Amino acid sequence: MPLLHQLRQAARGLTLRALLPSMVRRRPLPELLRSLEPQAEGRPPPRHDPARLASRLFRPSGLWPTTCLYRALGSYTLLRAAGQAVRFVIGVRREGGALQAHAWVERDGEIVVGAPGPGVRYAVAYAWPEAPAGPGSSQGETTMTAIERSADAVLTELQDGTGVLLHLQTRFYFTLNDTGVRVWKLIGEGARDAGDLARRLAAAFPGTDPDRIRTDVEALLADLAGESLVSLVG
Repeated sequence: MPLLHQLRQAARGLTLRALLPSMVRRRPLPELLRSLEPQAEGRPPPRHDPARLASRLFRPSGLWPTTCLYRALGSYTLLRAAGQAVRFVIGVRREGGALQAHAWVERDGEIVVGAPGPGVRYAVAYAWPEAPAGPGSSQGETTMTAIERSADAVLTELQDGTGVLLHLQTRFYFTLNDTGVRVWKLIGEGARDAGDLARRLAAAFPGTDPDRIRTDVEALLADLAGESLVSLVG
C-alpha cells in the first residue's frame, strides 16, 4: 500500500475515533452502519493487513477512552474501505446472572478485531451485513392486526431457554424469561392480541390458571410497548 494511502487511512481512522461517540448517539445502528459503508475507490487490495492499523487506532488510551462498540465500528469501516469482506457483530452472554454484550469484527468466520478472552463465548445478537435470521428474528415478517413487533427489535435465544431483545435504535438490551421468549415467537406467528396470546399459552400449559396467564401476558405486552419493542394497535 503506498505511503500516501496509509496516511489517508490513518487520518480517516483518527477522524472516526473522534466522531463516533456523537454518531452512535444520533443514529440507529443499521442506519449508522449504512452510512459508514465506503464508496468504491478503485484501488488494488493493500499488501499488508489493515486490521493492524485499525487495532492500533482504536485501542483504549487515557487520552481517548473507547469501548468495544467504537473499536468494532471504526475497525469495520477501515477494513471495508480497504476492500475486505468483514462483518460487524454484537454478541451477548450471561455471567453470574448479569447480561454482558461485546462487539467485534470478523472475516470468514474468524475474529480479526475485538476477540474476547480465551474460552469466552457470546451468542450473536446482531450482525452487519447480512445478519442471519435466527429463531424469533423479526426480519421479513408481516405486521399483525393488534400487536406489531418493532422492526428494530432482534431476539437472541440463549441456551437456558431465556432470550435477549436488542433494540437497534436505542442499542439497549432487554431480557426475557422462557415464557417471554414463547410470547415473542407467538406474536411473530400471528397472535392477534393479548387474548389470543393467552389462549395459545394456556393450550401449551394445561392446568395453568387462564386468568393468571392473561394478566401476565397483558403486563408483558405493556412492558414491551413501553420500551418501543412492540406497538399495540387499536
